[in-house]
Amino acid sequence: MKQILKIISIFILASCQTLGFNQEDPNGPVKLDLNYESFMSESWTNKAEIPLINFNFFDENIESEMFFDLNGTTVFAVNKNQLVLTNYDSGQILKSFELETSRIISGVSVGYNTFLYADADGIIYAHDSNSGELKWTKALEDVVLSEILITSTAVYVQTSSDVLYGLDLQNGETQWSKKAQAPLLSIRGTASPITFEGLIFTSFSNGRLAAVREVDGIQLWEKPISRLKGSTELEKLMDADSKAVPINEDIFVANYNGSLTRFNIRNGEKVFSVDHSTLKPIILYKSTIASINTDQEIIGFNAINGTEIWRSQKFKNRHITDLILYDDKLYFGDFEGFIHEINPENGLITGLVKTELKSIKQIAIYSDKLIVQDTDGSISGFDLN
Repeated sequence: MKQILKIISIFILASCQTLGFNQEDPNGPVKLDLNYESFMSESWTNKAEIPLINFNFFDENIESEMFFDLNGTTVFAVNKNQLVLTNYDSGQILKSFELETSRIISGVSVGYNTFLYADADGIIYAHDSNSGELKWTKALEDVVLSEILITSTAVYVQTSSDVLYGLDLQNGETQWSKKAQAPLLSIRGTASPITFEGLIFTSFSNGRLAAVREVDGIQLWEKPISRLKGSTELEKLMDADSKAVPINEDIFVANYNGSLTRFNIRNGEKVFSVDHSTLKPIILYKSTIASINTDQEIIGFNAINGTEIWRSQKFKNRHITDLILYDDKLYFGDFEGFIHEINPENGLITGLVKTELKSIKQIAIYSDKLIVQDTDGSISGFDLN
């Protein structure tokens, strides 16, 4: 009898699925509406030889974080133990430089005739970007996973152990360092420091934003981005991995399991703080802050008071890239090789393009040219319509 009931149950379930009663996976990627206009056309593609993401990186328990840099009309990208320079307009490879190691854990940062990268031992390498000649190396106490900030006189870099360094651009000597109090538990990743009006701003895995002077590293203020929301170490996770965004007398920043917060630049006083959780960069467009939350929803906030203006759930679980703002539109890629265009004022979709690339890892835009890299390391250039 039990066997008969089991067969009947299986038949009923199968019938429900056939009739369309099966429920979609709530954690699966949202299916896209493809009825949108194309906004770009492919200009060139350079295929990569090896994937960018390798979970068995150097046979160690380390995942590399490769990213390219766009400096003027040149794309700088790491390929194995070489740095390849590509013309952004034509895709022509201009030259390549041999690098000092193949154990590179970060991408490349370029500026002021210098390019820098870091390896799995926490060593930073600085080269002349015209000749490729090694200028200096610097051994730090921990790995560097985020973009390195380069100014006309100094290099500012943050390690995964929450130490911010100010290094001399010419020789790599330490000018100053600042260490934040690290929590017992944090998410892998770090914020990239920014410079604004003689100050360096960066956030740490303890969920705090600091303002220090460029010249000597003296701290002006350090404030929590959000308040604690739990009692366990897991609930206390509040990493701040996204860049702060300054404008006039204010600076905006967000963190994981925390808040989107607007501070006064001079004294660190909070103007507003609203619940929000993200590990990705935030974008300021006119009076709107756009951000991707940890549920992979894109949200628009009022930059004046922090109220939510719009929310889009049309890209949930699609592993979308960081948002890029260009010419009054937001652009980003996803795991199926799509590039999306939306209106930052209301979150409405304005365009959609399917590329031949695999899962999109990074995009950048310069002079109506959109540069895209996928997880295999292939790079393509597209002309915006």
